[in-house]
Amino acid sequence: MGVAPILLPIVVGAASGAAAAGTVVALFYAGQLLAPTFGTLADRTGWYRTIYLAGYGLLAVGLATFPLTGSLWFWLVLAFVQGAGSAATNTVAAMFIVEWKPKGEWDTRIGWLQTFYGTGQAAGLGLAAWLQAEPTTGLWIAAALMVPGAVLGAIRLPPPKAHTPLPPEQITFDRRKHLMPRAPSAMLIHYNGTLQTAVRRLVSEWRSRFGLFLASWFLVLFATGLIYNLYPLLMRHAFDIGAGTSSLYYAVAATLGIFAYAPSGTLGNRIGDDRVVLIGMLMTLASTGGMAFLVYVDTGFDAWLVPLAFSLMPVAWSPLIVGGTALTAQLAQPRNVPEGEAVGLYNASTAVASVLSAFAAGVIADLTSYGVVLILAAATSAGGILLMLPILGTSKVAKSKS
Repeated sequence: MGVAPILLPIVVGAASGAAAAGTVVALFYAGQLLAPTFGTLADRTGWYRTIYLAGYGLLAVGLATFPLTGSLWFWLVLAFVQGAGSAATNTVAAMFIVEWKPKGEWDTRIGWLQTFYGTGQAAGLGLAAWLQAEPTTGLWIAAALMVPGAVLGAIRLPPPKAHTPLPPEQITFDRRKHLMPRAPSAMLIHYNGTLQTAVRRLVSEWRSRFGLFLASWFLVLFATGLIYNLYPLLMRHAFDIGAGTSSLYYAVAATLGIFAYAPSGTLGNRIGDDRVVLIGMLMTLASTGGMAFLVYVDTGFDAWLVPLAFSLMPVAWSPLIVGGTALTAQLAQPRNVPEGEAVGLYNASTAVASVLSAFAAGVIADLTSYGVVLILAAATSAGGILLMLPILGTSKVAKSKS
């Protein structure tokens, strides 16, 4: 899914403006919120293969038909269909590991899954860079790639009769340190709890360290979403950088981020996951703040500084997600928050931030400018860090070192 985040905003933005483009991207992420539904449906019906392969079909239909219309309402439906397809494949792909393979193999297998996901995303960004001048062709090629993807994905899938469902309590937190990058559908696998339960918990926990962390996490993910969701439009209007060049920047940075996962986990074991999260947040602030500065100040070196500033953000995702998933469990335990419920709140905050930031970026860009979008991203990044500061020192590793 490296192609859609670049080409969809280009197509919609050129026809209907930034607000419409942001709304379409938001519907794409809203479709990914169906991940818990697909996971539950697969568990209850045993239709793992069907749901997994149907995801490719939904993506193919959504991508192939997107260029055939100029209707915003049709674009919204197709974006939602694409998001749902991504949710189906991502969710069940991880379930094939955590529900069929021994726990001792999870880290290795999900690590490889994450690596191939990230590599595919980087390759998609490269394809988008090549075809950004012809976005219709790019979307059709992406749709066509779903066919070999489904064929290869179907090879040696485990048959339903070989599956013995694992009780929820046996699906532990360890695997969530290896989730796929920037995909709310991956974040929402095995979501537990209901909206009513989540709201009650948020009300009771908002002043605790766990509540502070959720608020901090939301602000930082909202900040990154403001930039990612309309990325090609933002880079063109704010810095006069074409979609082809900016996509290459994104592809290189996303590739570098793949190699930062393992070091982030090792660093968390040494200094504590809270400090690893803070490192990711500081990198995010440096990225958003640097871009906000450069949009208003001509340094004479902007051609080098802008890609450098942006590149910090995709790389920062690695310490953020590795440290954040582990820290969620650590902060929830003293509050007697069940693991499934804690992870549900954490994952939901990520997904909601993705949706709301897409809406906000488009509306703000249309009403003011992309420079204001960058200033808001920097401000919310800083707000997330301020809320994170009282949490420092609570990580189990950090306490044992003190």
